[in-house]
Amino acid sequence: ALALRLFLVPSRLVSGGISGAAQLINAYVDVPIGLMILLGNLPLFVIGWRFLGGFRFAWRTGLAILMVSIFTDILVFFIPGSGATDDLVLNTLYGGLAYGIGLGLVYRGKGTSGGSDILGRILNARLGMPISQAYLLTDSIIVLSAGLVFGWNLALYSLVMLYVSGLAAEVASEGSGIVRTAMIITGKSEEVTRS
Repeated sequence: ALALRLFLVPSRLVSGGISGAAQLINAYVDVPIGLMILLGNLPLFVIGWRFLGGFRFAWRTGLAILMVSIFTDILVFFIPGSGATDDLVLNTLYGGLAYGIGLGLVYRGKGTSGGSDILGRILNARLGMPISQAYLLTDSIIVLSAGLVFGWNLALYSLVMLYVSGLAAEVASEGSGIVRTAMIITGKSEEVTRS
């Protein structure tokens, strides 16, 4: 919710999925984005219940959806409409980072933030697709629609933001994945292993 209000909504960068669709609809009708996120997630929530773990999934994901929806609409009263900055590159990078960290923390808790994240988690669980790729794939349709609504320049920045958020989500949920190895060649192997 903070990423949406500080970086994405003010700069018209579409986050993808249900929240991105809510941003696009909000450009034409004056319905709160958080409310649209909540309503749009209901059908996908039912699909997720079936494929991602029943009650445990439902509890965690339902809580995440509810909190994102509520805070997206409440933060309107505390964050200026212009957001943190008017620099599009900064909004792209920091919006993607903040959005991805939020998603990653929800993933680490074995839930999703709803929407296309549910579809992304299903692709990850069923096909072994990395979360960053599943996330990018499921959100591409919304971002392409953003090109028609907000212009192709902003849609391309949104794709960069989604890539950054996918990487941040993966690191936040699974760790950096960096394995450091070293090969030591020595004639004194016993001494090296003892130290």
